[in-house]
Amino acid sequence: MIRFLQLICIFSIFLPYTTHAQVRDDLPFELKNGDRVVFLGNALMENEQVYNYLEFRLTRHWPERNITFRNLGWSGDNVFGEARSYYTSPPSAYDLLISQLTDSKATHVLVAYGSVEAQEGEGGLEKFAQGLEKLLAKIQELGAEAILLSPIPQFAGGTPSLLEERNSNLKLYAKTIAKIAQEKQKRYIDLISPFEKLAESELISENGLHLTEYGYYKLAEFVENSLGLDTEPWMISVDAKSGEIESSLITNMVISDPKNKRLEFTVDEKILPVAIPNSLNRESERPIAIKGLKKGFYSLEINGKLVASASAKAWAEGVSLKQGGTLDQADHLKRLLNKKDEVFFYQYRPLNRTYIIGFREYEQGRHASDLRDYDVVLTWLQGQITATKSPIRTHYKLYPTP
Repeated sequence: MIRFLQLICIFSIFLPYTTHAQVRDDLPFELKNGDRVVFLGNALMENEQVYNYLEFRLTRHWPERNITFRNLGWSGDNVFGEARSYYTSPPSAYDLLISQLTDSKATHVLVAYGSVEAQEGEGGLEKFAQGLEKLLAKIQELGAEAILLSPIPQFAGGTPSLLEERNSNLKLYAKTIAKIAQEKQKRYIDLISPFEKLAESELISENGLHLTEYGYYKLAEFVENSLGLDTEPWMISVDAKSGEIESSLITNMVISDPKNKRLEFTVDEKILPVAIPNSLNRESERPIAIKGLKKGFYSLEINGKLVASASAKAWAEGVSLKQGGTLDQADHLKRLLNKKDEVFFYQYRPLNRTYIIGFREYEQGRHASDLRDYDVVLTWLQGQITATKSPIRTHYKLYPTP
């Protein structure tokens, strides 16, 4: 028996092992307590922090866990970090990219490169592939899991023939990214196909290159779906006469008194609803139907806030909620994420950075230590984010409109 166990131990030494950075893309995606997700890439990633729909959607899935996000996107950047340099001597631009990535202490890195490199056409493909593989090796060395995103298509600009050529090159680079992801057993998310289809019916770019707010809203949806993250469906239908509730959520009746026209119930949600652009019509987002009401007009409060008023007939057909409860909570969380990203941006990319941490730091380098003060603000904001992303219990109260 001892000999058998010894052989197992010896044999196990030669077995391949899987680190945190090596995953199969068909396995469930999950973020654990203490994880840190980094967005890395060109303008596609840098501009995401303006809207934060991607960060919001990922943040809301594990409300009980402390998960942080850092955006290291840089407009015009490539896998060699060439857009980042503000030094005239070492460290090189690539060294700066790696140092920023190392300092981020990432456990997961969403890598979005290829758009800038695709300008070189087929001739630059081999160099890009080598650079991407080198970057992925470094991410793995840091113990992080890489998730690869394809470039987005170009939607307009130039002549039809030039646009066709540009998108042909983008697809060529996306194919290379997908191949490398498969070889390295990394998750890969195709953005070209869904955006091409979406662009047929929706305005998702104002200049043909960069996404609008709605474009980033859909980008977040595509990534969330590709990672296999389940969303919580919304459906609430109440029978005021019987007090019965049909709901996709945890819903409990508190008071059902049709005689005195009183109706109260509570709702518990697992995750926050999706924050959506103000430009979109929210009417279809959260319909609630209350049947069996006597004729008249009724008002609905959520946690003491008036959110809707309608006739008994309208309530029976279903009234869409546009505010209140977790909808307000989701908007508040998104604002916190925006502020956190703004503070971090000015910490790792300070104004006058050339004079503070660049080649002219001999002039104002004394202010470099002040950048660490941002950590206090970031820690406080992270605490607020963690506390805000857990859905509150909502108390619904329906009563005759005075």
